[in-house]
Amino acid sequence: MAKEAIEAVKAAEERAKDILLEAGQKARDSKREAEISAERSYREILEKAEKQAEELKASAVREGEAIAKPAIEKGLQAAKDIASLGDDKLKDAVNIIIERIVKTNGDS
Repeated sequence: MAKEAIEAVKAAEERAKDILLEAGQKARDSKREAEISAERSYREILEKAEKQAEELKASAVREGEAIAKPAIEKGLQAAKDIASLGDDKLKDAVNIIIERIVKTNGDS
């Protein structure tokens, strides 16, 4: 009877050891799966953030171009107007500028 009890205890110890090993393996597997899932989530979040940043950048560029367009067009028109001035008008403008400089600076 004692021999049977000892064998039962040994069997129970072996079973407990097997259970502990199995539990340890399951814990390692669960940890690995959690790390893989976390990495996947991290990459998805990063990709979404990068996409959103690109969209914001493109939106800002479009908005900046829309704001700058009238000023650029006005500047181009002014440049065309100046370029289309005849030599007589350019000489008159130069003379006016020279007169203003001479009047402000005296004997210059």
